[in-house]
Order: sequence, then C-alpha cells, then structure tokens
Amino acid sequence: MNAYAFAKARFIKTAMGPKDYPILKDDGGNLLPEVAVAGRSNVGKSSLLNHLFGSKGLVKTSSVPGKTQALNFFVIDEKLVFVDLPGYGYAQVPLSTRKLWGPMVERYLKEREPLKLILFLFDIRRMPNEDDRRFLEWVIHYQKAMILVFTKVDKISTNEKKS
Repeated sequence: MNAYAFAKARFIKTAMGPKDYPILKDDGGNLLPEVAVAGRSNVGKSSLLNHLFGSKGLVKTSSVPGKTQALNFFVIDEKLVFVDLPGYGYAQVPLSTRKLWGPMVERYLKEREPLKLILFLFDIRRMPNEDDRRFLEWVIHYQKAMILVFTKVDKISTNEKKS
C-alpha cells in the first residue's frame, strides 16, 4: 500500500444509466460526494484509481483501449465515491458500443447530483483534440468543478521533460 492510498476501497457496481446508479449515503442520510475520473481511452484512469486505492487489481486495467465500458462506482472509506468513466476516442470495441458512451457520460455529468468533482486525465504526450475540447465544454456547460491531471509523464524522455 502506498502513502497516498485510502484506507478501504471497494467496488460497488457498474451502471449504464440513472436507474442503475447506486444511492450511497453517510450515517446522517446525506448522499456521499462523487469524484468522476475522465479522459481519453488508455490515458490511465483505472491505473490512477488503483494507485489511489492501494490496489493492483480492484479496477480492471488493460493495454487494449476500451476496457471500461460503463460507469464503475467505488466507495472509499464509506465517505467518498469515485466513478471510473469510459474513455473517449480510440477504443477497440464496436462502434455501436462507443456511440453509447457519449450520451451515457453526458447524462451522468448533467443529472448526477452527488457529482462534486471531475478529475480530467490528460496524456502529456498528446495534443488536445476535438474529443478533449468537447468533454471540456461539457464540464464547463454543466458547471462542474474540475482538476486537470497529467499522466504518462514517466513515458517521456529527460530531454522532453526539460523542454
């Protein structure tokens, strides 16, 4: 377990839409706040969550883009919920499946009251594209708090880091 890991993380459920979303409350009956983890396919969303959770396998990862195909809910210390969102952009899944992801994620951003923060992961080796801009527009439009997290820093050379 690393120094940054939460004490207790557990998978709650996978959801495709609002009727599937879990309703998680604290002892006082208040909805637990949610943090969504978003970004392109294979940007490192699931890997970041495993690192935060102090686990190598709680969140399924793959080198094949498109492993996460629905909203995956995890509760942390019974106080906070992380939601692993499907990545956008390139994914090795059927186009019909990928077409469902945009509306599914947008509906979650638009309607999910406990959503308090979005961790928007961005591969530092890539330039922003139209999908990145569209997602950022959703976040701004739905007035959600966001933190930009750069990933894949370990994949760039020392010379690239200096420039």
